[in-house]
Amino acid sequence: MSVTGIIAEFNPLHKGHEYLIKEAKKSGPVICVISGNFVQRGDTAIAEKRIRAKAALMCGADLVLELPVLWSMSTAQNFALGGVSALYFAGCDKILFGSECGDIQKLYRASKILNSPEFSQKIEKHLSNGITFASARQIAGEECGIEKGILNCPNNNLGIEYISAALREGYNIEFETVSRRGAAHDSLEEAEFVSASLLRQKITEGDVKFCEKYMPENVVKLFSKENISEISRIDRAILASLRTKSVENLKNLPDLSEGLENKLFSAIRVAKNCEELYNSIKVKRYTHARVRRLCLSAFLGMENNYFMKPIPYLRVLGFNATGKELLGKKLSKADVPVIVRSCDIDKLSDAEKAVFKLESRATDLFGLTLEIPYECGLEHTAKIIDLKDEENDTGKGN
Repeated sequence: MSVTGIIAEFNPLHKGHEYLIKEAKKSGPVICVISGNFVQRGDTAIAEKRIRAKAALMCGADLVLELPVLWSMSTAQNFALGGVSALYFAGCDKILFGSECGDIQKLYRASKILNSPEFSQKIEKHLSNGITFASARQIAGEECGIEKGILNCPNNNLGIEYISAALREGYNIEFETVSRRGAAHDSLEEAEFVSASLLRQKITEGDVKFCEKYMPENVVKLFSKENISEISRIDRAILASLRTKSVENLKNLPDLSEGLENKLFSAIRVAKNCEELYNSIKVKRYTHARVRRLCLSAFLGMENNYFMKPIPYLRVLGFNATGKELLGKKLSKADVPVIVRSCDIDKLSDAEKAVFKLESRATDLFGLTLEIPYECGLEHTAKIIDLKDEENDTGKGN
C-alpha cells in the first residue's frame, strides 16, 4: 500500500491545501505532519494544533502527526528535516508538495547543486559580504547553474530543502510536486487560491463570508473567535522572560550566529515592547522572521541540542478509520517511539522526554494567547481526534 506524506502548517487550512490533499489521495492514504502551536515565521499559529489537525482530517487526510516546536519554529532546513524525518519514520513512500515551478526534476537538480562543494565555497564568499543567507544562497546557486528565479520562490525553496534532507539522511523516499496555483506566498491579493496570510487577517477581523469563499465550508467554523490566537496578548510576558536571560543563556539558542547574543542582550535591556525589540536587532544579514524566532526560542527555553537532527518520536494528533489502520500497519514498525496516549510518554528516554517537556511548556504558554486561556497540562489531557469516515465524507464532524 502506497502512502503519501504532506508537510504543512495549515495556518489556516484553505482550498489550496484541500486541493493538495485530494491530489495526494489519488494514490492511496495520506499522512500529514503539521506544525505545533508556534510556526516558522516566528509567531503563534492562528489556532491550536488539534483544531488544525481536525481540519486536515475533515478535508481527507487519514492520519495527522505533530511537528514539534523545535522543528516547526525553525529555519527552512531544520523545518524540512523535521517534517521529512517524521514522514519517513511513519512509513511514507513519497512526499507531495506544492511549488511555484511545478517541475520536480528542476528541484532535484537544484538540491544536488546546493549540496556541492562549489556551492559551499561561493555562498561563504557572499555571506562574508554581510547579506542575508537567503540572498547569498540565491546568488551562489545561480552562479553554480540553478535556473534563474528558482531560488526566489518560497515553496520551491522549501521543496528543495525536503529533497536535500532526505538525501543527507539517506531516506529512501520519492518526492512529487504540483504547481502552486493562486496568490503568491504572503500575498494580500485575491486570486483562485488566496494566501494563508490574507486568511489569517480576515479570520482575525471576523470576516466569515470572505473565509467561506476561500476555505472549505466545513472547516471555517473550526476557526471561531474563541479559538483564535493573538501573540500580542503575551507581548509583555515575552519581554519579561527575555529580561531574565543572561548572555550565556542566549548563546545556546538555535540558529544563532556567533556574537549576536551580545546585540540581543543589549536590545532586550532597553526595548519597551516586542516589536521594538525585533526591529532593533534586525540587521542586513538577519530577516525579521529569524529575529522573531530567536526571541521566541529564548522565551520558550529552546536550545540548540536538537538543531538539524531528525525528530525523536512521532506524536499522533488524530486519524480516521484508514489512519487507525495505518497506526497498526505502518507506525508499529517505526524506528522511533510513537505517542498515541499519555501513558506512552512514560516510555520515552530522558532525551525524548526533554523534547516533550519543551512541547508541553510551549502549549501551556500558547494557551495564554487565546481570548479564553486554557489551563496548563493540555499535552497530557487532550484526547486524540478520532474522526469517523462517515463524518469526514459528510463534513458533519466538529
